[in-house]
Amino acid sequence: MSISVNTIKRLLWVLLGVFVLTYLISLNIEFHFVADTKWLSNEFLFAIVGGAFASLVIVIVCEVIRYRQLKFATEAALFSNLANLYGQFLIIRSNCKRALNNHALVADNLIQPTCNNAMMFADYINGTDYTPFCQKNKIKDILLKYKTEKYQTMKSVLFGFINLQIAIHTDKMELIKQQGVSNNVTSDCPYVNRTLNKVINQTTTILTYLDQTISQIDNELNNRYHWQNMKQTINTYQENFVEQNLDDYLKEDVIVF
Repeated sequence: MSISVNTIKRLLWVLLGVFVLTYLISLNIEFHFVADTKWLSNEFLFAIVGGAFASLVIVIVCEVIRYRQLKFATEAALFSNLANLYGQFLIIRSNCKRALNNHALVADNLIQPTCNNAMMFADYINGTDYTPFCQKNKIKDILLKYKTEKYQTMKSVLFGFINLQIAIHTDKMELIKQQGVSNNVTSDCPYVNRTLNKVINQTTTILTYLDQTISQIDNELNNRYHWQNMKQTINTYQENFVEQNLDDYLKEDVIVF
């Protein structure tokens, strides 16, 4: 978007210059400040400059249309990536809650694939080029705040989730010391239990922030994407986003189409 905005601004300056030049030539035709020469007449200059002015108007109109299309597409991509990021953190929290509630074995990769997806969407949002003409734009301010204040914190939190794997291996070593076995790491083990609870608390805080951010953006867009309805659907059927364990997979019907 920034390239389109800069192009339009430059074209407007050129248009202003051509307009002034056209006006001066028209005055010269009227009052003859500068006389026509043998090889160059005022009418010829006026035709050339007037044609350039008309062409510039058409080019600017086309560029404005392109800008509006880019703006709409950028807003759609920004909303989509934020909604997907919300969904990824919801999956992380749901998996951790299920692990705590089931008191079952905790897999090493319980949340890591989802963390990688969340990191990808966080990067997409950070790389969004949203540059509207109006400097006082709420969406622009929200995105700037994300880039300057929230992005690095979110990445740090996602990187920190690797500690769940460290907690699992720490509890394995404790079990080896105490029982001589290492294959019984459940959500009841001390390090894993504390880590799961911390992950749940952190994801809840981030989900609250994302919900507020997406709601503000949707409000600025006159509820174009109906976030509240979408969020209700996601929260209602969030179990669909929970990573399957082996038992879940084996219970599924083998027919996929």
